[in-house]
Amino acid sequence: MPTNMMEWGFVVVFFLLPGTIGAWIAHTKGRNPFLWFLLNALFAPTVMITAFQRPLRPVEGHYRQCPKCSEFSKWRETSCRFCGTGLS
Repeated sequence: MPTNMMEWGFVVVFFLLPGTIGAWIAHTKGRNPFLWFLLNALFAPTVMITAFQRPLRPVEGHYRQCPKCSEFSKWRETSCRFCGTGLS
């Protein structure tokens, strides 16, 4: 394998892949995907921080906010896991 290909493989695996995964996770939680792409590409362990963050706002198809307690639940859930209120 040429050295140039190995260098590109290193860049893809250690920078672009974590950046892309982190940007996608940030997008699903209502955060700025470009900013999180840069952060996760430069510091790969921050992908775990991105994955465990709470959503900032309701994101259609991913998270919705309970009208009673204002906590976020996954989109497919029919009732709030914190207070039991029905979600519509």
